[in-house]
Amino acid sequence: MSIGAIFVYFMFGNRGCAWLPENRVKNMIGEKEIVVGDSILAVMNCIGLNNDDIYDLLKDSGEVEFSESETQTLPKTYYIEGYKDDLLYWAKFALYEEKDLAEVTEVFVEDARSCDINVTNEFFSTMPLPHKDVISIIESHEFRILEEAECHMEFYGISEEDLFEFHKTAVINIERSEPRKLPNPFYIMNGKLNNKAFSVKYIIGDNRTRIHSIVGENPTDC
Repeated sequence: MSIGAIFVYFMFGNRGCAWLPENRVKNMIGEKEIVVGDSILAVMNCIGLNNDDIYDLLKDSGEVEFSESETQTLPKTYYIEGYKDDLLYWAKFALYEEKDLAEVTEVFVEDARSCDINVTNEFFSTMPLPHKDVISIIESHEFRILEEAECHMEFYGISEEDLFEFHKTAVINIERSEPRKLPNPFYIMNGKLNNKAFSVKYIIGDNRTRIHSIVGENPTDC
């Protein structure tokens, strides 16, 4: 519950009317891991939608159309629409309450070209949070550099100032991150420091964001 609350706060803000049916639906979906099948992902790429657009539907700009939703079925399916570049677009979310998952099952963009998709919906992947939301979570507390990371900093010649700025331009490695791990979720961010590639692990605690380790091209003896 606490991890879900973190996601909801940084993604959707402190909604004053969270008890309204529309906001409750968007919060319920946002608290879960959102997955997408390969065929739906191919359609998204074809019609010009990305994961930020899907998450935007769960924010204030998205509207839940209950008349187009299926709330008496298992899983429940919710239709949420919004606008991108003045064009209507929508997505349907299947809410698997027992699996802690929400699946994007359909997408649409007004006036989009038709797509000939030759893949099945056999393989699924997690839809990463928008970069700005990951940044907000990482910056939610003061940083603390752990002993292992300090050793890595010395080995690679990384300054504290550069390390504290690293996450702002890095991208999340969703395969290696565990944003819903209890009690401490963590993020692996990939980027560059001094024109060299690095991965940095951030552990989100109750009071601190702990920089756990730094991995570069050359192995260390830390």
